[in-house]
Amino acid sequence: MRQNIRRMGLKPTLPRNRRQLLNYVGALILLIGGYHLLSGSHHASSLISSNSLTQPYFGGEKKPHEDPCASLKGLEDVFVIVRTGSNEVSEKIPPLLNTTLPCFRHYGIWSDMEEEFAGLHIADALDEIDPDLLEKHSDFAYYRHLREKGKGGLSEDELAAWADAPNTAFGRDTPAWKLDKWKFLEVASKAYRQHSTSKWYIFLEGDTYIFWTSLLPWLSGIDASRDLYVGRQMNIGSDVFAYGGAGIIISNTAMERLIQQHDSDVKGYNELTLNQWAGDFIMSKVMSDAGIDLSPVWPTLEGEMPSMMDMKTISTNGRHLWCYNAATYHHMTADDIYTYYDFERKWNLENSKFPRHGDIFRELVYPRIKSQISNWDNLSSDVANEKFSFGQCRDWCEKHDDCIQFSLTGSTCKTMNSVKLGKEHPLTHQSDDVRIDSGWIMSRVQSWIEEMESSCSGQDWITP
Repeated sequence: MRQNIRRMGLKPTLPRNRRQLLNYVGALILLIGGYHLLSGSHHASSLISSNSLTQPYFGGEKKPHEDPCASLKGLEDVFVIVRTGSNEVSEKIPPLLNTTLPCFRHYGIWSDMEEEFAGLHIADALDEIDPDLLEKHSDFAYYRHLREKGKGGLSEDELAAWADAPNTAFGRDTPAWKLDKWKFLEVASKAYRQHSTSKWYIFLEGDTYIFWTSLLPWLSGIDASRDLYVGRQMNIGSDVFAYGGAGIIISNTAMERLIQQHDSDVKGYNELTLNQWAGDFIMSKVMSDAGIDLSPVWPTLEGEMPSMMDMKTISTNGRHLWCYNAATYHHMTADDIYTYYDFERKWNLENSKFPRHGDIFRELVYPRIKSQISNWDNLSSDVANEKFSFGQCRDWCEKHDDCIQFSLTGSTCKTMNSVKLGKEHPLTHQSDDVRIDSGWIMSRVQSWIEEMESSCSGQDWITP
């Protein structure tokens, strides 16, 4: 592991006794993760420990001498940039380390605090920002707190409040979120200095899942000598940018121009960052100033998890989400990442084609859909009646041929003519909490899947 750290160009700087303590804590977390994997009926891997940093998780069908990295062609062409926060390291980093991330020779993990986790060095993303901002500006109050007291200096009330912080029009209302926007340009510069000859730099987050066995072959067919800034397109007003959670891909020459442009006016871009809320949007502005426009590649890169997506989505130019090969998803839990990793390996053993979004829905989402799920929100959106029982809501849906699913929020019946799995909605017993139960007309769900499949004339990528 020391050799790996040196190879990454990073040196552990924590005192030895503290490093040992953090190693023990990290190893314990990975051991717990391993126990979780073993306890699942579909997992039979050996117990995961800190050794898994160089021996990725094999999933449920490990064969003697099988190397999960062997099928990944093009690893040497890519530098993987993981952007995270100290408040989520223990939750989001183990799944990355236990799957395919260690297959890459060139990668780095950057956070808002330098630390060691399970023997791996996590670097400070923000330490080269203007010292005057770091020491005085309110955006960096949490950063100063971490430097002075570490993660242990936070009260239980503070942690609980931040964990439950709502998503607003300007992101999550937490101190950690205010720091996140500053990381994008900083880690771009650090990664490029660390390895300036990579063909591609791929930015991802701890809850991003990448189908590397799909993404790497896709990249191999793209000319890396072009100035390319590639991502899942999002809008703020009329401005288009690559959404960070879906993964951002930048070619070598574009990365160099991004950094040169930023370095030409650091003060001006700091001012821009102070007045914006999204770091991925700020990166797009610097790219634009460097003369590089976004190459939008939705639905190859996707910014949501399949259980929350409307697979019926069609773009303005007629692209059916269902029919396109999938490369990334976002907002994935640790369980999701392990499940999708198992699926990816199994799929590649049994199929010669890349998995499409529709395949992933059919294999991983559809089996979880039932006639009724209590304390669950399937994200139905059309209000049918505000004074129904669950049975009346189902009756209404069954009587309308275009209704496929429904939910009851309190006494409000909502319906939808598409299919989503949605998410759990456990009752919290707070005064404003309302029970949500969901249902599906299963015969129509099956017909809907067949309709989606018939809309495809093949399968394809979006290529920049």
